[in-house]
Amino acid sequence: MKDINKEVDIAFEKKFLDDFIVMLKLYKPYLHDKINQTGVISTMIGKALGVDEPQYYLAGYYANVGLLAVGNFINKGEHLSDDEFAVVKRHPVLAAEYLERKGLKLCADFSYYHHEKPDGSGYFKESNYPKEAAYINIADVFQGCVTPKPYRPPLTIREAIKATLDDYRSYIMIDQNEVAEIEKVLRAFYETLWKLLRKK
Repeated sequence: MKDINKEVDIAFEKKFLDDFIVMLKLYKPYLHDKINQTGVISTMIGKALGVDEPQYYLAGYYANVGLLAVGNFINKGEHLSDDEFAVVKRHPVLAAEYLERKGLKLCADFSYYHHEKPDGSGYFKESNYPKEAAYINIADVFQGCVTPKPYRPPLTIREAIKATLDDYRSYIMIDQNEVAEIEKVLRAFYETLWKLLRKK
C-alpha cells in the first residue's frame, strides 16, 4: 500500500475532494448529502477502528460519485423499477473507473465493492473483497436508512441499526468487537444528525 501511495499526492486529492463537495452542495444538494454524509460516517468508522490507509478515507466520499451519471433515479418519488435499478447498480463501476483514471487504485477497489454483502448477495455477488469496502457499505446503508425518502420517513435508530448491521452479526468478515464499535459510531452520527435537524 505504501508503494501505491508514493504515486499519489494525497494532500492534493483531499483538496480536490473538498472542492468537489462544495460544488455538489451548490448544484446537486441531494447527492451532496448522500456523498458527504456517507463519507463522514466512513471516516468516523475508520478512525474508530484504526484504519490508516489514506485512500480509504477518500473512497468513503467517492464511492457514490458514479450516481452523477445515472440521472435522477436516486431522488425518485417511488421505488425504482427493475430497469431503473439496473442503471443505478452501475454506479460503483463508474466510480471505480473514474478513480482508476485518477491513479487511485485502492480507492477504486474500495468503491467498486461498497455494495457487496458478507453473504455474497451484493450488487456483483462477490464474497471476497476488502474489509474497507464493507465499512463503506455500512456507512452507505446507514446513511440511506436515516435519510427521509419521497416514499417514506427516515427509519428509527433501532430500525437503522438492525438493517445496517444484521448481515455483519451473522458472518465473520468483521470481528464482532468491531461491529460493536461500529454501532457506537452509527449511534453517535445519528444523535449529531438529529441535533442538526432540530436546529433547522
